[in-house]
Amino acid sequence: MTQALRFHETGGPDVFLWEEVEVPAPGDGEVRIRHAALGFNSLDADQRAGRMAPSSFPCITGIEGAGTVEAVGSGVDGWREGDRVAYPLSFGAYAETRLVKATALVALPNDITETQAAAVLTKGLTVYQLFVRMSRLARGDTILFHAAAGGVGLLACRWAAQIGVRLIGTVGSDDKATIIKTNGAAEAIVYTREDTAARVREITGGDGVAAVFDSVGKDTIDSSIAALGTYGTLVRFGDTSGEVVTSSKSLPVSTFFAKASVMTLMRHPNDYRAALDAVWSMTRDGTLRADEAATFALQDAGAAHTLFETRRNIGPIVFTV
Repeated sequence: MTQALRFHETGGPDVFLWEEVEVPAPGDGEVRIRHAALGFNSLDADQRAGRMAPSSFPCITGIEGAGTVEAVGSGVDGWREGDRVAYPLSFGAYAETRLVKATALVALPNDITETQAAAVLTKGLTVYQLFVRMSRLARGDTILFHAAAGGVGLLACRWAAQIGVRLIGTVGSDDKATIIKTNGAAEAIVYTREDTAARVREITGGDGVAAVFDSVGKDTIDSSIAALGTYGTLVRFGDTSGEVVTSSKSLPVSTFFAKASVMTLMRHPNDYRAALDAVWSMTRDGTLRADEAATFALQDAGAAHTLFETRRNIGPIVFTV
């Protein structure tokens, strides 16, 4: 038996219940792990709120964790009891102990803690996919990144600064503007009182940006399109404000539209290996940091969901187990 945070119906953060659940022995191709830390991602809130319908109830959400292998099922090669592991994008994380497909696991380097992995793994892979595979940014490029003070956004600010890319970030307050600029953003746009597209044109001398990275969706799609420069790329990787449908007719001429997913990266072993190497390397050198993560006990995850949905979080959110 183990403790897990479950919900029996979708709704607000108050639907979470801290309950005892049974975790069976691992089956064929499965590994049982004991979590030390979990990472919060927007998909957690989407599933809990019903924006992404759970496959069944009661539901255990969460897609990212790090811990230690407790038991190994049949047909599993490469993992043994006591191994330190982490995983991105495997639903069912909000529990002290869980079963997970062995193929979902990655080895945790000796010099990377479970808390660091929970804070940066999925988000770091996301930034790699955006900056390396979806847009191929070059030193000196100027980009626009929405929700730049969030879990992915703050890592993107540091990553951009490290590779010599000028990042313009949108944020909801002056305090967040200060924070992203101290973390590598070249410019900050406070979208609650500034016209994003107009400010981008002002900052770039009318040229627009080489790429826009948009995880917000409905509320930002118009400004994203308007901010694009010639041959610019609009990369969408989420819809936290609501889904939008973008047709080629709505885009300026000589621009590109792309939709990103870390799942695609994970399906290509060479790309995935390169992405992991980059994330761990940037964690070691301090480009990707976990020390500013908001930390909650897993049973208090509802408070973290409230923090996220009221747009008050800055940087990653980590759950301790």
